Amino acid sequence: MGYRILLFDADDTLLDFDANEAASFRSMMEEMGELWTEEIYGTYRKLNRELWRSIERGEIAVEEGVNRRFSDLMARYGRQVDGRLWEQTYRRYLNQGIQEIPQVHQVLGKLKENGYGLYVITNGVEETQTSRMARSGLDRYFRQMFISGKIGAGKPSRVFFDYVKSHVERFDAREALVIGDSLTSDIKGGIDAGIDTCWFCRNKSEEEREKEMEKRGVRPSYIIGDLTELFGILQAMAGREGCREI
Repeated sequence: MGYRILLFDADDTLLDFDANEAASFRSMMEEMGELWTEEIYGTYRKLNRELWRSIERGEIAVEEGVNRRFSDLMARYGRQVDGRLWEQTYRRYLNQGIQEIPQVHQVLGKLKENGYGLYVITNGVEETQTSRMARSGLDRYFRQMFISGKIGAGKPSRVFFDYVKSHVERFDAREALVIGDSLTSDIKGGIDAGIDTCWFCRNKSEEEREKEMEKRGVRPSYIIGDLTELFGILQAMAGREGCREI
């Protein structure tokens, strides 16, 4: 059966979150009168990854986590700061970031033109994700955006994916494909929900990818390193059914 519904993660699948994060963090530090260093940014990224792992496991709510991450960060350097104020400053810069993954417009435009139902499934704050998608112009390709901050649950939880299933018209898991960069969020969530998955993994060798899958205990249906590789997967599946060509 060919795929009809494509569920795209946003950060580091459509939008280059790593680039946006780095620029936004630096701008926030400068505005707050703090010295930016590679060391403090590295500490922040590690702390933030741990935070989002906790959110994915349902141990902490998104709003609580993001409003304390900078106070937790600066406490490691003996500084007491207003975590909520720092978060607001950081998010103002983050909302403006529209760095894109290469060829994203060309890929999405062609998919939409060929009749695929495109949806965004993303963990994050509604205001930020909505703003970035709109400012980049990527929102025009999608029928709907499913954002954890709005739903009240995030990937990889069944609650999140059940919500998506119930809000996509004529949803059939056999005709759906999850595309994302996170094995623990996108891919695991898709697998648990009975949906085929495509891991978007850039800049890693086959050996590195294999180690990552072994470490996480997660194996996707497909792996791509470039968004244009999606066409080959979709064409192969469509060919089995005598369906659309790309």
